[in-house]
Amino acid sequence: MPIVRAGRVLLCAAAATTLAGCAGSRLSPDAPAGVTLAGAWKLNRTASDDPQKVLERMRAEAFKRIARRVTAEPRPDAPRPDVRGGRTRNPQPEDQPFEEESAPVRAAHGAPRPDPLLRSPMAQVLRASIARGDFLTVRQGPGEFALDYGTSQRSFTPGARSVVSAQSGVADQTSGWKGGEYVINLRAQLGPDVTERYGLSADGKHLVAKLHIATEELSAVDLTRVYDPTDETAPRQLPTND
Repeated sequence: MPIVRAGRVLLCAAAATTLAGCAGSRLSPDAPAGVTLAGAWKLNRTASDDPQKVLERMRAEAFKRIARRVTAEPRPDAPRPDVRGGRTRNPQPEDQPFEEESAPVRAAHGAPRPDPLLRSPMAQVLRASIARGDFLTVRQGPGEFALDYGTSQRSFTPGARSVVSAQSGVADQTSGWKGGEYVINLRAQLGPDVTERYGLSADGKHLVAKLHIATEELSAVDLTRVYDPTDETAPRQLPTND
């Protein structure tokens, strides 16, 4: 049976729930009867969103925002009104900006430009998710929900709230069950808010992971990844816990 594209994969439960509702509603410590996400899964790249295309869209938006800022800024050599008589005068040395952050955009056509996502907190969250690899083992039990990527491991207590490290400091983390999905909410003191949702596809044969990175310096970002059951073994190393 062919796999449909990620944008058309329907979750078996809570598919119509908005992210705001997930974040604002209480998450249950108990999975609904008969719902289990446990098992070994491998990323289906064909059925999943391409993260590089998501990064490309973010980068294009960042360049547009930089260009708009540069256009809005007065040129250093532009004449300015003279408050003493309405006359114009050439800028003096003190009129020059201390640091011209947008200089790369003003470079000649075709000149290389620094990557605007280099220090982007949103891009860092997305890249960290991608770096976890293609394999995912889910362990689910009373009081436990674990995501094992082989190279790292993340453990959660359903229904609990905790303070964890984040890209730009610390964040308030809540996780638990919302319908047939396991939801992880991260509300950072500094940086973007992040919501992860894990559930089964409508036919129950695939694991669907949805990542939402809330608006920070760029528009909100979504990434959907679809996993197939697998008998393959993920590469192992000493686990690290979030």
